[in-house]
Amino acid sequence: MGGRAVEHRRTWKWIGVGALLSVLMRLRMFWSPVTVDEGGYLAIARAWAHGKVLYRDVWVDRPQGLLVLFRTWDWLSGGSTSSIRIMAMLFGVVLVAATAVTVRELFSDVAARWAAIICGVVSASPVLEGHTANGELLSGAMSAAGLAVAAIGLSKPRPLRWFFGSGVLAGVALSLKQSGFDGLLALGAWLFVGAIAMPRTRRTALRYLGALAAGLSSVLAVLMIHGALTGWSRWWTAVAGYRLRVQSGFASAEWSNLVRTFPFAAAVLGAGAVAAVAGAACVIGGARRRSSTRLPARSLLLVVWVFTAAAAFFIGGGYWRHYWLLLAAPISALAGVALSRIHKLTPIVLTAIVAPCLAISMWVFVASSQTINVRATDDRRSPIDQLVGQWFISHRHSGDNMYVMCSSAAVYADAHQDPGYPYLWNTEVHQGPNSQRLLVAYLLDTRRAPRYIAQYQSPSSCDSSGRVKRIMRREYHRITTVAYVGIFERNVRTLGAVDRPSNGRLRGAIRPVS
Repeated sequence: MGGRAVEHRRTWKWIGVGALLSVLMRLRMFWSPVTVDEGGYLAIARAWAHGKVLYRDVWVDRPQGLLVLFRTWDWLSGGSTSSIRIMAMLFGVVLVAATAVTVRELFSDVAARWAAIICGVVSASPVLEGHTANGELLSGAMSAAGLAVAAIGLSKPRPLRWFFGSGVLAGVALSLKQSGFDGLLALGAWLFVGAIAMPRTRRTALRYLGALAAGLSSVLAVLMIHGALTGWSRWWTAVAGYRLRVQSGFASAEWSNLVRTFPFAAAVLGAGAVAAVAGAACVIGGARRRSSTRLPARSLLLVVWVFTAAAAFFIGGGYWRHYWLLLAAPISALAGVALSRIHKLTPIVLTAIVAPCLAISMWVFVASSQTINVRATDDRRSPIDQLVGQWFISHRHSGDNMYVMCSSAAVYADAHQDPGYPYLWNTEVHQGPNSQRLLVAYLLDTRRAPRYIAQYQSPSSCDSSGRVKRIMRREYHRITTVAYVGIFERNVRTLGAVDRPSNGRLRGAIRPVS
């Protein structure tokens, strides 16, 4: 027992090294502007905190847990937008620790140490947006944590409470993003096979499944109750119906994105995936030699985890760069298993696994402030969003609001302004429930219409009917340009009386800026 405790302490030191690597890999990107998704989630969370109704006044196709997290973090950070990157670092550390603990409990301490190092590097890769607080990182960390808790519980005298806790963490993962089911599905499949194939352990497996389901249900019940209170139809459409109808692996999948992002994923995860195949062979070979009178070999969970993570990846349908983060932890786990078996060749193979990731990360890190986000996320808008947000902050007066046409959601977070129109992403502007009708109504409402419009896309691309274009021509005029974004102000004759001071001059007259 003493020797095992010493091994565990040594493993935790290696986990600390892996966690430190994950933080250091993210440091260079800490000062880069928030991405469209980060800024959109934060803006919606703030609007919700200010009294707007979730899934009605502000809308996103994500469960409430994600918005609760962003809302809580915004409160803890005192409204700091850039601090979102610290949250990403913390969840990255959780992902590294959870992956290593899972490998330690299911295979060996040595394998866990290598898994921690590999996961610390690849999961923080900037070209997979590992530095951002995206749904894949956040939910993936909680999913891995749930798997780790269950793996620990397999060795404890009272495992049911551990499996209940695992179910709770799995529920939290699903509340952050719908794809956060990989750990839960892996564990459930492993237990189900045990219940079907091994009669002697059927009762044990079913009890574990029951505890897991109870923990999961406790979280899902909270989400569903809130959804019913908010508006069941709106909630269900947001968290399930919209994705199934508009974009998933079963409907309108973005296969072109898969082709475009694959080279970056191959550079970061390719060598690790090859090692993971060898690790899976080690696991399967060892499992065959095990007695069949007990539950299936615990180590097989690591192999199942890769397949369930791949399922979560393909079901998503968008295949953006950050989608590949779903595979980082299970690939790292099996790669760690492979490294634990090759002994003298370990340094060479470890270098082969992490070197491509480090090389492409350095390509990002040496970029200028104008190009670093383009290299990391393939999106030129983030620094421009900051400029537009700063322009609005420096020119607005009490009661002024701005609409970002028709999408660049981070502007709202950078400007610390609640959106007046529910849909912040381009696809939702076209496919969201009643989105086109609500956009026209918003621009025509003399009490709520935005004073300023930041035109990222043309009115015609936002509304093919031409109504928005006609409203823009009639009600707004261009006053300046920030980068390539035209800034339009509502005409004086259409402003409410509250916008006209007693001296007859337009309050807050705008000076063109560059």
